This record gives sequence, structure tokens and C-alpha cells, in this order.
Amino acid sequence: MKLHVFPASPNARKTMVANELLGLGIETVTVDLQSGAQTSPEFVALNPNAKVPVLELDDGTTLWESNAIVNRLASEVDTDLWPKSSLRYDILRWQFWEGCHWTPACGRFISRHFFGNDEIDLAAAEKDFRFFAGVLDGHLAGRAWLAGEGMTNADISVAAILCYREPCRYPMDGFDHIAAWMARIESLPAWRRVNAA
Repeated sequence: MKLHVFPASPNARKTMVANELLGLGIETVTVDLQSGAQTSPEFVALNPNAKVPVLELDDGTTLWESNAIVNRLASEVDTDLWPKSSLRYDILRWQFWEGCHWTPACGRFISRHFFGNDEIDLAAAEKDFRFFAGVLDGHLAGRAWLAGEGMTNADISVAAILCYREPCRYPMDGFDHIAAWMARIESLPAWRRVNAA
């Protein structure tokens, strides 16, 4: 298998962290988004959406969408990250929430501060962000992880985009449970290795 990634991408980061946490040692191939490599015919053959990440399987088939890849990687081993129980539905709930609500709320700050999109209404972006951060912070009150008693794929999926909370100036003040949760995640050697990349 191969993971096609752009390491700065939060979605690619999810899959890289899963690969590290699970000790799979899957080869990673960097796709240079800045040069437009994702639009090459070779890459579009792997993912017609022209986006990373992509998991290329040994039989030549591919899987795209980061949360699907994270779950597929965890299926390679017996792991509490993706337990064989009904807890999977809770993990999936948080992964869908991340894709539908959390990433769009964070993405406006990335668009403004990384890509210079001056059309972003920061007041509206902050209101939206603080609403969903409140949902996350409230859920984390009195618990260490999002689903169950230990870290799962839900944590990987939801935490990934928070790597840009400081440079993109997410309005994080007041969300102490999120801060404590991120400190636990960022202390993991696998997370630190991916951040270094």
C-alpha cells in the first residue's frame, strides 16, 4: 500500500497519524499541491477529485476521503482506535461531524490567514467556530477522549485541523476542555513525528 499525501494538509495528517499510531509503516508519497501535481492525469486516475489523501492498495484500487482511509488503516490490525463493537457508530458520528461542521468552521480561518482570502467575514466565522467549538468542548467535559474510554479514530479525525489553531488564529479562548484534550494528543510520539514532517 501507499499513502499519497501533502503533509501540510490536515486531512492528509489524519492518515499519516493513523499510519504512525498503528505502526503500519506504509510508504508515503508526497503530492506537491503547490506545483499542481494533484491535477496530473496520473494522480486524477487515483482520485478523480484531485485531492489528497489517497490510499493506493496493493491490488491497484484506491480509497479516498481521509476518514474512510483512517478507518481502513485501522482495520489492518486489532486496535482500540477502531474497535470491533458498536462504539464504531459513535466514532463515525464524530467523523461525520468533523467533515460537515468542524472543518468548515475552521476552514474559514485557514482561508483567511493562510491563503489571504479577504472576503472571509471573520465575525461570522468566529460565531460559527465558537458554536461548534462549544459542542466539542461540552462533550469533552469530564472525559479524556471523544468516544469510549481511550483514544479512537474520532480523536484523530477531529483533532487534525487544530494543528493550525495558532497560525490561523482560531478563537480558542474559553475552551479549556479542548485545550486539555489537544495537549494529550500532541504529547503522543506519533503525533509529534507527523508534525515534524
